[in-house]
Amino acid sequence: MELLNASPEELVAALAYRGLFNLYVDGGVTVQRFLRAGLIDRIIITRLPVLIGQGVPLFGALQKDIRLKLVASRTFPGGLVQTEYVR
Repeated sequence: MELLNASPEELVAALAYRGLFNLYVDGGVTVQRFLRAGLIDRIIITRLPVLIGQGVPLFGALQKDIRLKLVASRTFPGGLVQTEYVR
């Protein structure tokens, strides 16, 4: 495991230098930072049939609207719904 303390731009550049171009980004604050930096090209949103009263919002405040194009929507037993978009 490797821990990096870098901006999203620095992290993407360092990983691209290593030949890594497809990254999995997760976590409310982390997703927000990558969205603000314009570094997310594809997003998969998974929703569970549970309403959570607290926590970090996934998107938070954005500087501007981000238009997305629907790629696919999938449902799973138990009510899980997954929606995939590209920019």
